[in-house]
Amino acid sequence: MPTPGTAPSMVVFAADAGGGGGSAAPEQVADKLMWTLVGPSAGQSAEFQRYVLDELAEAAGRLVPGTNSVRVTLQDRHAFCGGLVRIGGEDRRVDAVLQVTSENEYVVTDPVNAVLSGNAGHVQGWRVHPTTIRDTDTVAPLGSPHPFKQLLWINQRMDGKTAEFYSRNWYIHGGHLDGEEAESEETRAVIARRAAERGGREGRWYIQNRVLEPITPTAWVVNGFADYLSDGLIPGPGERYNPKEGLGEDSFDRWPPRLVQGDTYRVA
Repeated sequence: MPTPGTAPSMVVFAADAGGGGGSAAPEQVADKLMWTLVGPSAGQSAEFQRYVLDELAEAAGRLVPGTNSVRVTLQDRHAFCGGLVRIGGEDRRVDAVLQVTSENEYVVTDPVNAVLSGNAGHVQGWRVHPTTIRDTDTVAPLGSPHPFKQLLWINQRMDGKTAEFYSRNWYIHGGHLDGEEAESEETRAVIARRAAERGGREGRWYIQNRVLEPITPTAWVVNGFADYLSDGLIPGPGERYNPKEGLGEDSFDRWPPRLVQGDTYRVA
């Protein structure tokens, strides 16, 4: 790990070209992987987070074939975190979430999982299918924290509901009123109207990541990651929203969801 108190030095290994939202353009993403990382030792979160930024994220990107985007979110040490993992008899907060996209389909993951698990106290990962609901953000500078805060809602579908029910209602929640992934004129109109109603405070990007399969042993059951860029951190998930006051979706996820929030960095 880097020496405590030193700033991370970011190493660029891919072209500085993305699709907004700190990621490659959607048409360039054939595979996407996500991991939660917890440091080896309690009480050393800051040191581990610097190490993730300085070295581990870069190493992961190099080990995934066809990498075209690497992004890291660091849990803010003073903010609410619902992402807890039981390790050695205690609950530890997730320190970082790593997201890697590739232009290749169904990439191998054993090499990157070995490096991550060898350098962290706990690792769990998933292969996901991303859908960009909204992305009005410009590409953030490499290695600098984004001026907005990232909220990762880690959700699990309601007990007794099918995967199809979960996916359809999550799309409706995002403004796709037909429950389908494909964007439409109606979708664009709904999203624009919601942004106008909230004075433009609709977040800079919102990406729905549906879990296709776990790629490591996992401590949680996870069906999706809602990736949302906001103007600030929140004190907690609060009470369940009323879907009928939204876009007509039925409740589809367990509540409260796990939440990781903090600064996000585009590594490559």
